[in-house]
Amino acid sequence: MALWQLLILICIALPVGTSLASAQHAKVGPGGYASAIAVGLAVGACCALAMYATHKIVVSKLQRHLSSEASLAKQEWYFRGFYLAKILWVGFAGFLGFWLSSALLRMVF
Repeated sequence: MALWQLLILICIALPVGTSLASAQHAKVGPGGYASAIAVGLAVGACCALAMYATHKIVVSKLQRHLSSEASLAKQEWYFRGFYLAKILWVGFAGFLGFWLSSALLRMVF
């Protein structure tokens, strides 16, 4: 399993966890937890799909660009920045899962 596959799985799981935290904070019943899980799964799936699609595009372009003209150190810096951007995207997905589920729980419950 590659690091980017692990980050995609984390990108699915983190919004579910943060949406469950918002349900616990709102002190809702089983229906609230179920709706929070649904929101977390939807956010996680959308963010993971976006991460997967951008990975394919960016890596193919970077490999084409870097294979011809860049040194190994420059390649490492590009890919470190790329993985840092993925980690920030996972954090954004977690925030979005918490925010959307808490907004839904406030409107429904």
